[in-house]
Order: sequence, then C-alpha cells, then structure tokens
Amino acid sequence: MVAGLVLGGCSVRPELPQEPDTGGTPTGEIAYVVQYRWTDVPAIGDMVLASGILYVIEDSTRVKAYLSDKASPVVNQGLSFPEPIFVDGQPVGRPVQLAEGEANTLWVAFLAPDKRLVQFTISAPPQPTGKWVRAAAVRQFGGIAADRDSGFVYVADAAANTIAKYAPSAAGGARVTVLATEGNGDHFVRVPRGMYFFSDSLLVADSAKGWLQVLSADVPFSGRGQVLGPADAPLVLHDPRDVWVDRDGRFYASESSEVLQITSAGVIKEIVTELDPESAQSPNAVVANTTQVWVPDPIQGRLTIYQINTVSEGLP
Repeated sequence: MVAGLVLGGCSVRPELPQEPDTGGTPTGEIAYVVQYRWTDVPAIGDMVLASGILYVIEDSTRVKAYLSDKASPVVNQGLSFPEPIFVDGQPVGRPVQLAEGEANTLWVAFLAPDKRLVQFTISAPPQPTGKWVRAAAVRQFGGIAADRDSGFVYVADAAANTIAKYAPSAAGGARVTVLATEGNGDHFVRVPRGMYFFSDSLLVADSAKGWLQVLSADVPFSGRGQVLGPADAPLVLHDPRDVWVDRDGRFYASESSEVLQITSAGVIKEIVTELDPESAQSPNAVVANTTQVWVPDPIQGRLTIYQINTVSEGLP
C-alpha cells in the first residue's frame, strides 16, 4: 500500500498535473491530427509513396525522394532522380505524374521533349528500365496508374475525357484499349484526374462530375461505377483532384478544400484535415498508409503529415 500525504490528519493521494492535450483531438473521438508540418518546400505537384519513400514532383521540373516519416523534410539524395534525366541518351523533362510500378519500379509521365511515360528502377540512383509508353495522343495528363503485377499502365486524359490502358515496351509500347470515354453516367468520365490501381480495378477522381468512380482495369466500360455511399447519406464531393487506396482497402480523396478517408462503400469515415486550421485550401494530391496521410499545399509551400489518433477512451 502506497503511503499518502498526511494533511490535517487525513491520508490523501496527491493530485498530479494533467498532461496538456497538444494534438487538438476531442476526448473520446478518433480523428486525424497534425503529426508533422514541412515548411518552405518547393511546390509539389504529384506524389507517390513507394517502399516507404515519398517521391514528389517539385516545381514541375524534378523528381525528389524524401524520407516519409520525419518532422522536417529530409531528401534521400541516392534515390532522387538525377538532373537532367536521360533516357536512351536523350534528356527528358517537365515531369507531371507518378505511379508505383511492378518489381520495385516507378512510372513518370513527362511532357518534354514529348508526352511519354518512362519506367525507372527504385534504386540508387534511379535508372530507366528500358520500358516506356509513347503518349503523343494524350492531350493532358490528368493521372496515371500502374498494375504492380502485370506491368500495364493507365492514363487519365483530363482534356480528352478518356481513360486508356497501355502495354509498355522498349519501342514505345501500344495502347491496348480505351476503358472510358466522355459522359455523365457510370463507366464514362468528365475531366478525370487522380487514379489508383487496386484489385484489377481503377479508382478514379471523376472531377467534373464530383464523383469517385471504380472502373475495371481490363474490360472497357465496365466495373462498379460511381461510389455512391448509403442512400441516407450519399457521397457528395466537390471537384476531387487525387485518390489513393491503403492496404486495408480504404479510399482517400483530395478535393477542393479538404481530404477525406472513405470506406469502399462510400461512407466518409474521417475528414483528415478537419482539425487543422492551417490545412491546404486546394490540396492537389494525397498518399496514405493505414495510420498516416500526406497532403501537399503547393500554394503555401508546405506538406503536412497527419496521423490518426487510435487510442481513445470509450472506443473499441
């Protein structure tokens, strides 16, 4: 038995000061809070989380690798892309989109000297694998994705309102099929942007329609279609820009003013940026694992890493 302090002849337990709540999380609620805020970083376009490394496109000019779980930005110089980048002896530039590929590789969409997708090893330093896709017919890269088993790559064309599947090769590859074209219903798209491959499907930010849509990655004009949400709480989005799927199958979407975690059934589980008064007003990209979410703010030159609070009183 621990002896208490004797005050006025009574034995009482001293009151210990409570640790202040610095995370901004309401008591008893599971919520995302700011874990780290990187400041004074170059404007980030697209990004991808691959093998625990955060790859980002900075200022539309270079691909940098960062250690993903640090309080401040730490560049991994060995895994960052050299400047300039040469493919078959020719410089390529103006990277705009990233996607993780099969067998520890990364796909990069370039605009110069022409529109193309090039596969690189995730190694020190990154090297072209020899596989690429000639994308001269693409009007505007909205998003890209890759099958991490078969090697197929996918392009969302935000100007032509199409989603196409390509088979890469050492000679520039070939378009296999068009999976979606312009339209307002399921299996049609309007201004498609971010895209993520999972379970032989593509999660697509169908931006102009304010939809998330799941398309078959193999069969044209098929798949689940719009992620509707329940009848009593339909999923309503506003100009979604990018999407992600974590290994537990949860969807993430960055839209006009916030970032959402959504179940595959379309139920909003968390507004990732809700408790952050300094969150990005126009988040243009998102990546996530099961406990953290990375959100860039290209206007303010910041990147915020959010962490889910999973230890809360009274919750399972």
